[in-house]
Amino acid sequence: MKINEIKGILGDHVASGKPCLKMISCGEIMIAGLPYTFSMQNIGAESKGICVTISGDDVDSGRIRFTDLVFMKQKNGKSAPERYDFPLVTKKDGKKIYQARFDDLPLQEFDPEVATTKEEFLGVISTQLTFRVTPLFEGDDTPEVMLSVYPLGDPITGSATEWKKVTADEDYFLHKVKKGRGLFGRKRKK
Repeated sequence: MKINEIKGILGDHVASGKPCLKMISCGEIMIAGLPYTFSMQNIGAESKGICVTISGDDVDSGRIRFTDLVFMKQKNGKSAPERYDFPLVTKKDGKKIYQARFDDLPLQEFDPEVATTKEEFLGVISTQLTFRVTPLFEGDDTPEVMLSVYPLGDPITGSATEWKKVTADEDYFLHKVKKGRGLFGRKRKK
């Protein structure tokens, strides 16, 4: 694959000289009591350390809580779960967020030359970082939280950030399909 093709897929941070995380897989919605998995890949320069945060008004008020953070660590080609504390911390502005820092976690530089075929490119993507949390929430609405993972080497422009809705409806996907909508909110064709 050529660098312009890779930039077309992943964005301009590829080979920019700065670390940059990109969400690779992230579920549509967080469901209370069920594990929520999200993965990211460094598409920029080498760096050391990342920080995982979940924030929002409903996190700050205590309405939405999260369990410990599970890091799916790669060991000998296999994924091994490791649990970490996911403390609720108070920022300088007084708001509370969940935050876990991994100061020594190395981020390898993304090398577009390694992948010359789509299969090799998918192999590079398999070096992604994967985490899991479980939201705790009760309510009939679907509030939003901000999930952000950033490299300590460039926290401002290198972050991977997604806004995610949270529901207490364990059968969310089943109910959504029954209402005549596909899983991504579009009406199904008749």
